[in-house]
Amino acid sequence: MLDNCLEGLHLILQWQNLLAILIGVYCGVIIGMLPGLSPAMAVALAAPFTLFIPPLQGLSLLMGIYKGGVYGGSISAVLIGTPGTPEAAATVFDGYALTKKGKAERALYASLYASIFGDVMGTTVLMFLSPLFAAFALMVGPAETIPLVLLALSIIIVTLGNEKVKGFIAALIGFILATVGVDPIAGSTRLTFDSLELAIGIGIIPLLIGLFAIPEIISNVLDKSSIDSTNAAQGKCFDLGHDQLTVREFFAHWKLFIMSGVIGAVIGAMPGLGSATASFTCYAAAQKMSKKPELFGHGSEEGLIACETGNNGTVGPALVPLLTLGIPGSATAAVLYGSLIMNGITPGPFIFRDHGSVLYGLFIGLMIGAVVLYPVAISVFKYLIIHILKIDKRFLFAAVFLLCVSGAYAVQNSMTDVFVMCIAGIFAFPLKRLGFPMGPLLIAFILEPILERSSRESLLLAGNNLSEVLLSSQISISLWCVLLAIPVFLTIKYLFKK
Repeated sequence: MLDNCLEGLHLILQWQNLLAILIGVYCGVIIGMLPGLSPAMAVALAAPFTLFIPPLQGLSLLMGIYKGGVYGGSISAVLIGTPGTPEAAATVFDGYALTKKGKAERALYASLYASIFGDVMGTTVLMFLSPLFAAFALMVGPAETIPLVLLALSIIIVTLGNEKVKGFIAALIGFILATVGVDPIAGSTRLTFDSLELAIGIGIIPLLIGLFAIPEIISNVLDKSSIDSTNAAQGKCFDLGHDQLTVREFFAHWKLFIMSGVIGAVIGAMPGLGSATASFTCYAAAQKMSKKPELFGHGSEEGLIACETGNNGTVGPALVPLLTLGIPGSATAAVLYGSLIMNGITPGPFIFRDHGSVLYGLFIGLMIGAVVLYPVAISVFKYLIIHILKIDKRFLFAAVFLLCVSGAYAVQNSMTDVFVMCIAGIFAFPLKRLGFPMGPLLIAFILEPILERSSRESLLLAGNNLSEVLLSSQISISLWCVLLAIPVFLTIKYLFKK
């Protein structure tokens, strides 16, 4: 481990990698603060272009975008009351209230300090938890992988609230799309409709660009309120005030941000919960422990610090199940999964053995990114806010569409991928309008090959004896018990509600 840390430190300190982190954080902050552009979409757009640079450099760029994007949403939430990302939804409650009281600069600095602290705490959890999860993953064979994958999908769907049925349907669509191509065992083609181009299957990068970028472009072009929000932003003077929160004042809330950081890290490591859940959970917990709960929603610094620490605290831990088990727990993690595969890094229990120095370089890069976020955010506060929030949405999304086309084409220099991206986007647009979440669809698309391969390998090893597959080990039995307990729990909960 120490050797990997030292080698990773040597790798990440090369100027190309440091520049990639800086550019990534800058792009992430700017994209995050623009309503309609999400970190998942930004990472999806940038992923194809990382094929032409070294793996660590490309991954540093993507993680910088992810990190900056999660924070960037708080800027527009504080200044114009419109969260740039779903993660910043809770930030609006007190951030915008402080702005209306003439304390915009104080709110911006509070969210910045909280984001940096949450980032550092989450990355620390990632560095220490990942090797432990990898050790556990070594005990997971094909038979154990089946309930593990199903459990991850179940958790993701269960945490969707009132959209469980739609999440389940979206996951089924993802499973079906993943079967397109050649059967890995029999060698026969499936759902290709005699198309040679589809025989190799649907590419993950064109699909994810189509799922996340194209619907947003169509939605913002058709939605008049999106243009109206741009006009409203153009009318803002963005007077930040002159009441800056000091570091000493921030650390007076040390109990609050430590609690929020722990909650964010725990939620981030659990598949399906995500940054938005962490933000609202930390906000509610902070209100309960506050001596002035009546201020929440009316300009409470405690509420702002809690939700920003929580949502940024999920960034590092969200990579734990992705890197060690090969199971992405969120839409952004699923996008990063595709980028790792494209860069020749296969997530799983042997990732530390095969790519230990690159991983620890990435971990240290995440720490550097948290530090870099401070000067980047300050420069955005002072010089760029007034210009960025006045960008005409029509020109912005025209440029984004060009990036979509070039990104999809760049993966294999194939127009088929561009068509796949467009079809996926046109298909995803009405689904999103109807409330179908795209996260379960993409995650199911990634997990289907793992589930199919594990199922077939388990049956072959057990001589097609299903009971041997289900009861192959204590881990397998435990996972199946937990998996079966979920529908029982939901049924009991439903009956008690009635």
